[in-house]
Amino acid sequence: MSERTFLDAQKAAIEEFAMNKNKREREFYSLDVGDSTFTVLKRYQNLRPIGSGAQGIVCSAYDQILERNVAIKKLSRPFQNQTHAKRAFRELVLMKCVNHKN
Repeated sequence: MSERTFLDAQKAAIEEFAMNKNKREREFYSLDVGDSTFTVLKRYQNLRPIGSGAQGIVCSAYDQILERNVAIKKLSRPFQNQTHAKRAFRELVLMKCVNHKN
């Protein structure tokens, strides 16, 4: 991809992001949980904290589409350095494999 093509694609993506701001605002809401603010899709309701640690805070929520409880984890500083980024990526990969009744 040429630099010009890349810049055009980047500009188009930024413009689309700006144009869809109102749509995003309709799909998400923010909620303060402890010292942290969660911004989540409206499909997730009844957020309540269930744990916290060095990496972040975990909330329980009800997913209205799946019709079941889910856990949502907000990492405090996932990209602070390379070690944190690798740890966050590793956790995301592992979580795809988890299927637990809770």
